[in-house]
Amino acid sequence: MNILSSRCILRLAVKRHGLRFSMRSIAIVGRCIMNDPGDVEPLKKWWIDHGKPKIHAVLGKTEGNGCVNDFSRGYATLAIKGVIGAENPHVSVVISGGTEGVLSPHYIILAEKEDTPLASSVSQDKFLSIGVSRTRPFAPEEIGTVVQAQETARAVQFASKAAGLAPHELKFAQVKCPLLTSERLSSNCITQDTYESMAFSRSASAVGVGMATGEIDQDDKDLNYGPHGGCASIIASTSAGVELLHSEIVVLGNGATSGQFRAANGVMKDSLDLPSIVRCLTEKCKLPVIDGQLAQPQRIAAFLCKADTAAQIRGYRTTQYTDSDINATRHSRAAVGGLVSGLFADTRLFVSGGAERQGPDGGGPFLILYS
Repeated sequence: MNILSSRCILRLAVKRHGLRFSMRSIAIVGRCIMNDPGDVEPLKKWWIDHGKPKIHAVLGKTEGNGCVNDFSRGYATLAIKGVIGAENPHVSVVISGGTEGVLSPHYIILAEKEDTPLASSVSQDKFLSIGVSRTRPFAPEEIGTVVQAQETARAVQFASKAAGLAPHELKFAQVKCPLLTSERLSSNCITQDTYESMAFSRSASAVGVGMATGEIDQDDKDLNYGPHGGCASIIASTSAGVELLHSEIVVLGNGATSGQFRAANGVMKDSLDLPSIVRCLTEKCKLPVIDGQLAQPQRIAAFLCKADTAAQIRGYRTTQYTDSDINATRHSRAAVGGLVSGLFADTRLFVSGGAERQGPDGGGPFLILYS
């Protein structure tokens, strides 16, 4: 007796009833906890359990300090590529260090699988689309300059095209960019401070995203690319690391005609701006928030946001910049992480510090992936 697969049965039904049938790919999202930066067993299990779909990107939060000497990012990147790299040679790996406070180390998996919807079942709504690309390696003297911004803009445009999205349709652009180390410093570099180089790299990358989306006029003769410039991108999320010399680009938006997940985005005005996220959940995602907490947390596939540093919040002084023991970015990650974890009733949240030129000063963009 022959046992037909569900796909074969569907094909026969389509042929018998004269229905239109087409194979199409849909984006899927997974989220796995990690026990240490080298723990890829949950990632491997998810991949196998889902039929080894094509993985476009893996975003991760590790328990390092998120600063120049955070080598947990490189360790996690190496471990991930060791498990899935052979069958996903173009996978983009973006690891952000720092899970201060209640944040949990975890992976977000952005993949694609074949689906077999009937034409009549395709929704008029748009679903999640994923695009990835990377820049060429940067010379040390190019970090934080117009060159880095322009190369990033080109990579964002390429990734947008791969996702089937116009640049202005993007909901989020995650960039992992390089930094300067002592060995790479020269007198021609934009700074001689390796920690400060992270801010310059993040800001130039964010300007590049804004140039690609049209948020920032690249022909503006007064345009600068440093962390204290004026114009910003409200969809850019940039993170610097020692583990790479180029930039990895992951863009997300709603462009697919079928799928399981959607993206919704917004901007926090500052580190206390929980209402902006609540409005996004209730008005864009149509998810209820009851007594200050999300009522259906199982429908959240991932949450990503930027946490900016601030010497003052709503007129009150903070010690983020005067604490010599703990970097300011670690303060902001812990503060925002605690705020949003309470709302989502979940600690697996991708909160990234350092939001130069990413949303308003003191605030930052956020993205919700939901079913």
